[in-house]
Amino acid sequence: MCSNLESLLNGCSSSSSTMPIRSLVPGGKGVKNSLLYHAAVVPGRGACAPCTGDIILLMDAVPCRPADLAGSGGGSYCLAHVMDVGGKLSSVVRASRKIEDAGCYAFALSLLCFIPYVRIWRCLDHDAAVKRSPALVKVLAGDAPQSGSLPASSAPARPEIDADVAAKLSAFELNASQTDAILSCVKAAWHDGGASKFSLVWGPLGTGKTKTISVLLLLLLKSQAKTKCRVLTCAPTNTAISQVASRLLALWKQHGAAEDGGCHGDLLLFGNRQRMGIDDGDLGEIFLDTRVKRLLRCFSPATGWRHCLVSLVEFMGEPRTVRSQYHGACWQKDGIKLLESPFVRSRFHQIFQKLTNCFRTIMSQVPRAILLEKNYKNIVSLIELLQGFSKLLDKKIVGSDVAVRVFLTTSAKKFDDSVAEAGKSELVQNLMQNKTLILGMARTLLRDLKLPVTRSRFRIKKLCLRSASFVFCTVSGSAKLNNQKMDLLLIDEAAQLKECESLIPLQLSGLKHAVLIGDECQLPATVKSKVAEAALLGRSLFERLSSLGHKKHLLNIQYRMHPSISIFPNLRFYDKKILDGANVTQEGHGRKYLEAAMFGPYSFINIDGREDPGRSKRNMAELAVILEILSALKKACISSGQGVSVGIICPYAAQVEAIQQEIGDEKGMRPLAVRVNSVDGFQGSEEDVIILSTVRSNNAGSIGFLSNLRRTNVALTRARHCLWILGNAATLRSSGSIWEELVRDAVDRRCFFNWNSPIPPRQNAAACCRGYEADICGALGSLRLAE
Repeated sequence: MCSNLESLLNGCSSSSSTMPIRSLVPGGKGVKNSLLYHAAVVPGRGACAPCTGDIILLMDAVPCRPADLAGSGGGSYCLAHVMDVGGKLSSVVRASRKIEDAGCYAFALSLLCFIPYVRIWRCLDHDAAVKRSPALVKVLAGDAPQSGSLPASSAPARPEIDADVAAKLSAFELNASQTDAILSCVKAAWHDGGASKFSLVWGPLGTGKTKTISVLLLLLLKSQAKTKCRVLTCAPTNTAISQVASRLLALWKQHGAAEDGGCHGDLLLFGNRQRMGIDDGDLGEIFLDTRVKRLLRCFSPATGWRHCLVSLVEFMGEPRTVRSQYHGACWQKDGIKLLESPFVRSRFHQIFQKLTNCFRTIMSQVPRAILLEKNYKNIVSLIELLQGFSKLLDKKIVGSDVAVRVFLTTSAKKFDDSVAEAGKSELVQNLMQNKTLILGMARTLLRDLKLPVTRSRFRIKKLCLRSASFVFCTVSGSAKLNNQKMDLLLIDEAAQLKECESLIPLQLSGLKHAVLIGDECQLPATVKSKVAEAALLGRSLFERLSSLGHKKHLLNIQYRMHPSISIFPNLRFYDKKILDGANVTQEGHGRKYLEAAMFGPYSFINIDGREDPGRSKRNMAELAVILEILSALKKACISSGQGVSVGIICPYAAQVEAIQQEIGDEKGMRPLAVRVNSVDGFQGSEEDVIILSTVRSNNAGSIGFLSNLRRTNVALTRARHCLWILGNAATLRSSGSIWEELVRDAVDRRCFFNWNSPIPPRQNAAACCRGYEADICGALGSLRLAE
């Protein structure tokens, strides 16, 4: 909490992180507790309203720094826990102490969300873990065999499935490393050894990690009828897990998983709707809240499936009901007599449409395993019979007398005799036969279909969580599944999670195997305590298992970066194990947005400026260069008529804020799509052009946390076509860090440039470009020889 408070007050202006308090009234609704208060806040620019579980700070004045809250000279403040949120701007909070004067607090500041910490704490129960899964505890303690080694008594449980999966993989155009990783995970997950095991998939930058996960999930989904395997897929954030689910849905459409008997009901996604970007598209089809809302209408006693079936049986099988409804409709029209035929047709089509819509929603949103195969086929048959009956009833040859008597006559023979002279006996016979079949099918479904009839959102939500075979949520959100049984766990971006966070989904019962996907060379979990960091408490489960000797399946072909960009990170972080994909080595992948040599695919631009003093650094010289580059890019793109995505990465929040203020409205930069953020904010993203502002410039060679290897790796691997690094070469060279190596590498590869003047004239561009291409070709050639 102290670290977050310090970051909030030092990293951004207080006006954007605090919210004025409109009212603070003692007492929670229906609860007599002196520590409960109704709090209402005024929305501030950039400030997020408190959420349930947040710890907030109530203050009498806006502090400028954490020290303002300490000591006798500090203002009045109080900690509070948000118990419930009644609206976007109102909530019930529990204060840490009794507040004598509720009107003395004028501002609120959110410090952290407490819920994930509570969930982690509940998982740190060794005795419960041993009872639940002793084999898992042995693996985590390093006392079990390495992943992939099965007990002697184990044997492949489903060899025919393994062969089937291998045959299907050819349709997805995977490389060898992706195929090997998927086959390894499938084989490990489907061997019945009785012991919990782990598979590690090492997915460096741009190597198709998300595609590999999606294909693995799709193959498991296609094999669901044979394996009956329940899979939980998690990621650290709502954004990350929604991307995995979205990619799976895209593959689902492309490769026709629904043709294998699957439906959207087999998939379930839950979490924060806003952060996931849920709309009416594909993700909305599998989002929990949307599903509950749709099924609420289908399960309601007044509008749901049973009501529709009963209405159909009564209308088609009980003439007295039809007569009663007809007279009721006439009475509602103030006694005006309605024509029977239009009423009968209209009423039938109304029932038909409601029933059809209800059952189509159910077939889409409820897994077939819950409906049962025979009921599913009966529903399909009933809808087809009703469609056929509707077409017959709407034929012009069917007069008013026939339409009415179809619903008012119980004997097919009497009805057939009464209209035989009209030459309609064949049509009548078809109508009556269809009517009999419809009634029989409807009564069968009323007897056999075991779906709930309820208005309870809680019961419907419980059904959705229990019945879905493939569930997607954040790692923290998986705590909501604590009473569910899962067979397989997949954790994306596992290297970004602290080990204790990974324990939340690992506590679920029934887990036979876990697949962890991540990259130890990219950003780890944030640990602000130096003591905890020294004790390796921020280490991920991915790293722990790797250190215990578990095999990692490396995805070794990158499809994102121009080869000039990938050279240094590949050599420095991955020991030249990563190969460039065919798409990035083709001539068409190169881009020349500006004509100067320094604006090729990769360059280090030396800027002689000075950083501003302060905890969060700024460098106004680099800011000026960035603005000049953006201006030139904008003009070039307007001239060529092409749009370009530009990412500006800065390690310091003050530099990010300064650039954002100078750029102003991003719409004014079009056709450039400009995004400015910290290194952490760009994790998992990519842009056409990346401008990296290193900021640090001093005589001492001090670069602070800029020296972090994993953060540097992320910053250097976000660009598709061009990476332009801005920095003070003298400072970085004397830092004794990885940046010293980077500057030296840029000089050796002739990618080092001094910013002495603006962009060179157009007439010099061709010569510069030819010289640059020769330098890059030479560098690539030397790298191949070294390999």
